[in-house]
Amino acid sequence: RATMPIASNGVVCIALMDDFIFVGGGDGKVRKLNIGAGKWALTHEAQLDSRIMSISVAQDKKEILVGSAGGKLYRMLTGDLSFMLHTDSHTGCINDIVFGQRSDHFMCIDENGALKIWDLSEYKAVFTAMPGKSSRGSSCCYAHDDGSLVTGWRDGFVRCYDPETNRVVWEIANAHRGSVTSLYVDANYILSGGEDGAVRVWARTSRKLLIQFNDQKKDIVSLFPDINKPYEIHSCSMDRSISTYDLKQEKRVNGHLTPQGALF
Repeated sequence: RATMPIASNGVVCIALMDDFIFVGGGDGKVRKLNIGAGKWALTHEAQLDSRIMSISVAQDKKEILVGSAGGKLYRMLTGDLSFMLHTDSHTGCINDIVFGQRSDHFMCIDENGALKIWDLSEYKAVFTAMPGKSSRGSSCCYAHDDGSLVTGWRDGFVRCYDPETNRVVWEIANAHRGSVTSLYVDANYILSGGEDGAVRVWARTSRKLLIQFNDQKKDIVSLFPDINKPYEIHSCSMDRSISTYDLKQEKRVNGHLTPQGALF
């Protein structure tokens, strides 16, 4: 019988292979121990992204598969524990999905704040960004002019990410009371809709508030300009209404209310 301290945040999973055991800890580390001849010795360890949830040894005993709480699956060599990311995933409810200019790339944002771009040709995430502070994602869109990634959050902020650096390049604080539920961005303006039922128009460069409309009473679930008249915008709300606003006249010019059901 032998005991030894292994992980600083609990031992979550163990896998046995001949005279070796692989231990996954709550500290995100995988450790390899030699238990031959009744003596336990730590030979290798590897640090992964988050808590290790599962370890499985391949039949040929050349590698192990390691799953983490961060939604990642790793392939790891049993010899020296060198590893590569095999699969990535979201760990929270996906709240918005949008395509950009490319038909093989789309963007998702989830409840845990992870923003990812997925490549349909390779079936993997090619971009991942997380907020600097704990926040929940609610909406996202590609900017039609420069391809930047514009996101809406439960804390009422709008944040823009650079797809090359993964960094926030600008943000609009307290854009709405509650969640930012819908976004549209092009060279003319930034359009945002919120849980508060407000539709707001922001200057593209200075990001100052230009106009706001408060005719709808629940979440704005879709927001976009008219194809032929970019000065007219259409918004769809959970209160079962569709509204059209004229930015030149600064008023609502058309609307429709469905008698039953909600609009999504």
